[in-house]
Amino acid sequence: MRTEDGLTICVPSSLVREAEDDREATRKLGYVARAAAVFRADRLVVFPDREGDGRRGGEYVRTVLGYAATPPELRKDLWGQRDELRYVGVLPPLRVPWRTGSTPSGEESKTQGLVTEVGPEGRVRVNSPLREHPISLLVPSGMEVERGERVTIRVSSREPVRARITGKPEVGFQVAAADLSEALAGDGLAVATSRHGAELSVSRLGDLVSDAREAGGYTVAFGAPERGLPEMLGLSPDRIRAAVADGRSVEPDPGFDLWLNTIPAQASEVVRTEEALFATLGSLTLTE
Repeated sequence: MRTEDGLTICVPSSLVREAEDDREATRKLGYVARAAAVFRADRLVVFPDREGDGRRGGEYVRTVLGYAATPPELRKDLWGQRDELRYVGVLPPLRVPWRTGSTPSGEESKTQGLVTEVGPEGRVRVNSPLREHPISLLVPSGMEVERGERVTIRVSSREPVRARITGKPEVGFQVAAADLSEALAGDGLAVATSRHGAELSVSRLGDLVSDAREAGGYTVAFGAPERGLPEMLGLSPDRIRAAVADGRSVEPDPGFDLWLNTIPAQASEVVRTEEALFATLGSLTLTE
């Protein structure tokens, strides 16, 4: 997938339901963040799977993924100390070329902030390295932000603080929370990954790449260990296979364009989500 094409990855809040402890859960989420970075994802959406959540739910998953997506030098200032971040030392480095620091002229500097509250009149409160407590900044006209998103801040003075939001980070990915149907409503070819979907082949891949380019990229959804998308959506495997064979939509449909089996030669009974991410995106992001 070229950089001008969009890629949104959707993972469930039950992603770490089988992890034995918080250290293992953090490590697993680190691999998910690593996949998002490697394949140049724009957004990593955590959608609710309340029936499958264990003691670590969506807030835990979003916090660890959001921390991993933040430039290392800003993590302490933006996230502080939280119980969910106890084992972030096991996160693998993303090695994304973050763009922070002074501008070429040296008169201004650029940093990032984390939106903690969206207020009225186009203002937001933002955690940043500029102050110990959140600061209030005006959102540029035409720009929409959500709680938990990172924004780019242009700083002209640190004492007193003079800063403005100029946009969103140009590299890296944003972590957001949304219902699955909401996440699928945007641009991009919406793909549900499941062993019961249509098998990915060399000939089919060419058509998918072409369709995705016309649609503006991909939105790809994944399930959780031992709880795939069919179970989350209340769909039987037989119904999915029958619909795929007949070329029909799978009902009820939250907005998928197709169901796809990206590991047709799967030999293991269960494919972990982080394994499915690399296997799936490694194929879908190939270029013609």
